[in-house]
Amino acid sequence: MKKSGFYYLTSGLIAFSIFGIITDIQASNDIQLISPPVETQSFMMASVPNNSSYQNTNAAMQAQIKSKKENILKKIEEMKKASSTPSSNSPSVTKPTSVTKLGSKPRQLYSYVRMLDYSPHPRTENILKDKPVLYNGKNYHFTVTYNEDWKYVSDDLSLMNGISFTINVYENGKRVRNLTTPKVQLNPQKIKKGQTIGIAEVAPFKFNIKINDLTVTKKGITVLEFKLDLIG
Repeated sequence: MKKSGFYYLTSGLIAFSIFGIITDIQASNDIQLISPPVETQSFMMASVPNNSSYQNTNAAMQAQIKSKKENILKKIEEMKKASSTPSSNSPSVTKPTSVTKLGSKPRQLYSYVRMLDYSPHPRTENILKDKPVLYNGKNYHFTVTYNEDWKYVSDDLSLMNGISFTINVYENGKRVRNLTTPKVQLNPQKIKKGQTIGIAEVAPFKFNIKINDLTVTKKGITVLEFKLDLIG
């Protein structure tokens, strides 16, 4: 029995369609892993044939088509992951950090000179209470207590053997800091002008106390004059 022209025409169209689809699948193997635009992904998915259109093909051809389809889907998933993963060549992103404000260079804010001898005198003095120092928008004054070691010799002579200083800092009228310097033993054979006899760092200030002048006899120190510098 002779086959009709319609039969040959149908067979030819099916073969041409299969060849075209396989060609599309083969071409998909050359896809580079670069994030494709949405329309490219849609085209790739559209080029994957539906198995229902190939019921008349043999089992080997269906298996090949299925394998190609799985490979394409796998590559699409890989491209999605690659597009969502930051590249190692991308510049690092850092969170903004707070800027540390650097204070101005420390400077001398105030100087105070005081002479101490054995005659009666205040042990504690208010300094700058009437004219406080304005620092960072706040008013400061302080008190200084003299912790003196005197050796009584006679009604006419007493000798200073050591001294330390207790400093209280007041901020807007309220005491906020307190510090006592280590006691310094005063050796009349070694003591000299300009010698530091007290350093106190009482935030936000620093106090430097040095010998400004003194009276030394053969028996010892009878008069001590110091200078206190307030640094901030």
